[in-house]
Amino acid sequence: MLKGVKAFLLDLQGTLTTRDSSGKTTLIGGEKLLRHLREKGVRVMILTNATRRNEQVVQELRTLGLMVDNDEVLSASLATALYLKKIAGPSSVWVLGEKGLGEELELHGHRVVGDNERPRFVVVGLDRELTYDKLNKALEFLRSGAELIGCHASRRIPEKDREVISVGPIVKALEYASGKTATIIGKPSQIMYQMAVERLSVQPFEAVMVSDEMENDLLPASNLGIKTALTLTGVTRREDISKAGWSPNMVVEHVDDLVKYLEKSL
Repeated sequence: MLKGVKAFLLDLQGTLTTRDSSGKTTLIGGEKLLRHLREKGVRVMILTNATRRNEQVVQELRTLGLMVDNDEVLSASLATALYLKKIAGPSSVWVLGEKGLGEELELHGHRVVGDNERPRFVVVGLDRELTYDKLNKALEFLRSGAELIGCHASRRIPEKDREVISVGPIVKALEYASGKTATIIGKPSQIMYQMAVERLSVQPFEAVMVSDEMENDLLPASNLGIKTALTLTGVTRREDISKAGWSPNMVVEHVDDLVKYLEKSL
């Protein structure tokens, strides 16, 4: 499966990192894999649905001991900024999300507007201070002609000792209230995968997506023609594979176990 592979796409949470019940993030692995890929000239991109600044994700990984370059991380916030710039140029946006999302959009030429100016796009990311008033302001803009953009569509995210509502349910609520259909950028949308392979200058069949999550991460990658490798360090157990109705190309216990297969193929 790995012969002819020119790029690796790597999930973050559950694949490279994990978060304990106190909320502390630690590194699962990846140092060995990244070192081997670089030695072989294989390009790497970490795909994450994080809606904070892309640079923050890079710095957090470096702090954990995973030395990555700025262009080796593609967050949902960066993907959203790049997508909007591509389809509409620098645009006015109203952000339902936290500070880092607005900052990332502004870094790429977009203008974040306040509550008294009608935007071209309503951009929805993770907002831990979400209120009914914010939802109604988003609805007002959408009914006045703004387009709805969801940074991603994940249903839940782990936070400390529980799972909490993620971006997807908020986007769904606004779709239902406004009658509009959102454009989703991050996983499980194929927009993020298409953007990743384009930025890496490879064809989908020349890339491998590595993740612990089958439905939201590996399946959309597979549907695009990207090879898939499942790691068993996160949400998916081996017994879950038979229930999914499809199988990834490869299953490994740990992300760094991929090195032994790479040694035979590259």
